[in-house]
Amino acid sequence: MDVKKIKEKHKNKEKKMAKKDQLLGWDVSPYTAKVGSYFNYKNIPYDYKPPNAHTLFRKVQPAVGKMIMPTVFRPDGTVLQDSSLIIDVYDMENPNKPVFPDTPKQAFASMLLELFADEWLPMASLHYRWNYKGNLKFIIGEFGKNALPYFPGFVQRTVAKKFAGKMSGYLPILGITKKMEPKLEVAVENILSLLDKHFQACKFLLDGQPTIGDFALYGQLYAHLHRDPEPVDLIRKYDHLYTWLMAMHGSFDQPLEALPSNDEIPETLMPILQTMASLQVPLLEQSIQGMKAWAEQNPEKNRIPPRFGDTTLTIEGESETRYNLSYPYWMVQRIKQRVGEPSTELQEFMQELGLASVFSEALPVKVGLKRARLYKS
Repeated sequence: MDVKKIKEKHKNKEKKMAKKDQLLGWDVSPYTAKVGSYFNYKNIPYDYKPPNAHTLFRKVQPAVGKMIMPTVFRPDGTVLQDSSLIIDVYDMENPNKPVFPDTPKQAFASMLLELFADEWLPMASLHYRWNYKGNLKFIIGEFGKNALPYFPGFVQRTVAKKFAGKMSGYLPILGITKKMEPKLEVAVENILSLLDKHFQACKFLLDGQPTIGDFALYGQLYAHLHRDPEPVDLIRKYDHLYTWLMAMHGSFDQPLEALPSNDEIPETLMPILQTMASLQVPLLEQSIQGMKAWAEQNPEKNRIPPRFGDTTLTIEGESETRYNLSYPYWMVQRIKQRVGEPSTELQEFMQELGLASVFSEALPVKVGLKRARLYKS
């Protein structure tokens, strides 16, 4: 027996096994949960590595421009950031079990759900996390153990409070002030109730199998509204919604079915889409108008600012000033590129949802996402 050869063979095997894509993120991050669930569904081998403060500063920030999660580091040196962009890349490379439907209405509906989950629901996620005081100890502990895993608890907590202060500071700039909090909670409970009714009839958002909207919605609901201690049982009290959430959190070993035939949308999904659209359309319209005005005023500039001044957030008849963000513009462009020139049937579907003003007209500027920033492209 050649012990040297056996050791070398074992070493090479370990080296090969180590060459997996690395997903860097924390359990408290909804966008990390979104990507992790997607990887599990697609059976993509990966190593999940919660980055500490040193890794965020020395590895993530130089690679993508910000200390941000999730970030994927690949064995070939490629670095991917932004949950939507990550999934776009992997779904092209791994065509088995695609998460983007190949029919226009279903593709549009699923990506619209992703847009709402990624860009509107964070207001709810941040509100429940930071305005319910019972969450503070839990979140400080989560931040501390991830950022400084080898430090004493009192050091972890001291540093984590600075992280917490920064995150909670996002609420007012998103328009979530004291007068908006009750209205936001009414809207959220309405959405959760509609989702519960839907999942009583359907396995996933489009029924037979998960699509991109499922992963985005899972990320927000699991990492924040379910996992945070308060409010108690915010998700758990909705039995059918909770069953879906656990399915998205699991190993996806249950048998899957085809999506509805003839590009049909489940009947129970329509009230959800209409509710989400009514909440988000004004913000999307303002993002588009903000981009148009900025581009006209700054023809020589390529780097797009993260905000175009202020806009108005309205929920349940109550209004507040908030930042007019530019990132949703890229998400709208991504949907339009995916579905292509809308057919008459898709245009009618957009009108039924009240989305014609956002998706029927050509966008004023083509943009790209690079190093966590938007640029003209």
